[in-house]
Amino acid sequence: MHLKTAITVGRPREEVERRWTELASQRECITDDNATVSFRDAPADYGTEVHVELAGSVAGSHRPGPLRRLTGAMPLARAKDDLRHFKQLVETGTIQRSDAAPEGERVERKLRQRPAAPVTEPELQEVGGQ
Repeated sequence: MHLKTAITVGRPREEVERRWTELASQRECITDDNATVSFRDAPADYGTEVHVELAGSVAGSHRPGPLRRLTGAMPLARAKDDLRHFKQLVETGTIQRSDAAPEGERVERKLRQRPAAPVTEPELQEVGGQ
């Protein structure tokens, strides 16, 4: 089983390939040996399509049921995160961050979420509540 994902970057193919190579050497984008990356001109001159295919062993295809779904989703989710960050770097020069997630949106963060809990009295007073 192969997992695939792609993104369109609004830049010429030569620039996208050059930036990918630069960032890969710095380990800033997908550099896994089990990932195959290809570049294609996007239709109607909309930039460059970056396609990533993850090999079956990375996708967890040899594992049973729920474990396969969990471990298979992780590499694909990471690849999608990496592609989004790559697109932001190439198109804007920076990866957008928010105060809520200063380290950026990553699949690992989503797995560490904790259940909602009622607001404590000190927290409520801190934000000016009654």
